[in-house]
Amino acid sequence: MKLKLTTLTVGLFAAGAFATAHAGSPADYFTKIDADASGMITQAEYVAYKTTDGKYSAEKASEKFAKLAGDDGQLSLAEFEAAMTKSKAKSDKKKERTT
Repeated sequence: MKLKLTTLTVGLFAAGAFATAHAGSPADYFTKIDADASGMITQAEYVAYKTTDGKYSAEKASEKFAKLAGDDGQLSLAEFEAAMTKSKAKSDKKKERTT
């Protein structure tokens, strides 16, 4: 139970922090991460972006990227938008349960 509560708390905090830090569309956020403007986010770009502020370790960022990226090892805008939509839906459901 304690682990579940901690996970929920961390998830809600992360979603709130994400919304605050990345106001704008998923495409805007994608563009910030896609350093070479290739239209695809590589693991190196994702890790560099996520570790800039020190909140993520390179290992954590790499693990998260692996979950998001497809078999090709790159993250397209469509994949990124789908992941953000899924994350927002989960966050919204958790908020409904806590209110």
